[in-house]
Amino acid sequence: MSMMNFSPFFEKFLDAQNFIFSGSIEIKIADTKIEISRDRITVDIHTPHKLKNILSLDIGDFKNVGNLRDILKMLDDAGEILKSKKKTLILKYRGVDVVVIGYGASPGMFKKNFEIKSKISLMKLLGAYF
Repeated sequence: MSMMNFSPFFEKFLDAQNFIFSGSIEIKIADTKIEISRDRITVDIHTPHKLKNILSLDIGDFKNVGNLRDILKMLDDAGEILKSKKKTLILKYRGVDVVVIGYGASPGMFKKNFEIKSKISLMKLLGAYF
């Protein structure tokens, strides 16, 4: 799976990271804050349904996602790509870390490239998209 299938939205941020030598860029979209630094992208979502409307993510990007196992596979694939580039994506929900994907993750026994910090918050975010 390529990063394009994971989300074209984040692929743009990976490209933007190449132009950052120090410091970070902060972007606010609705109630969501996105901070991009050289090695990390942090996305803090406060109202998932508003973000969904603004980003208009095509559900076709997730057409192969049928259950939790598929979601975990998608996270692991994205994490593998990020890890190979020594990049980290941190997804937050209302200021609480939900998932760390890529290089900065401390994976568990069955997950190699991502770390789930809050299962409940992850389910809330996923519920807004499916």
